[in-house]
Amino acid sequence: MRHPAGRAGFTLLEVIVTIVAAAIVGVIFIQFMGTAMSQSIRPLEFVRGEAAAERLLERVTADYVYEVNRDPAGALVTLKGLIDPPTRKYGEAVAAAWVAFDAGGTEIPFTGPAAEARTLKVTVSAAGNDLVALFTRSRTADSPPVAF
Repeated sequence: MRHPAGRAGFTLLEVIVTIVAAAIVGVIFIQFMGTAMSQSIRPLEFVRGEAAAERLLERVTADYVYEVNRDPAGALVTLKGLIDPPTRKYGEAVAAAWVAFDAGGTEIPFTGPAAEARTLKVTVSAAGNDLVALFTRSRTADSPPVAF
């Protein structure tokens, strides 16, 4: 649009269009940032949950090492007793199950007597990911103590 000589500046229509465009871009930016800000806490929650799960799993491991040094034959049964109700020494986030593995390496539930079980699967639930550890009956009474 041409302006008469000596009159420079913006028309009212140009100013209104600019304000409306800036408002639309501002709303989109605020919407995007609001979503990004509200979701930014999730990774922190996952890290905190996993750190708590690691602490629990380290406590379970320390108790297993203590028990395997004290009584290698009964360590797994004792550990499972500490995890299962009514004891629940480590809280609701920790679960244990007897497992075995077939020739192909596939995990299968162990259905025999607990005294014959060779592998205890311990799962610690955490925000984000669960931690799993396998504890085995691999030590005999005449083996040297396990350090931890």
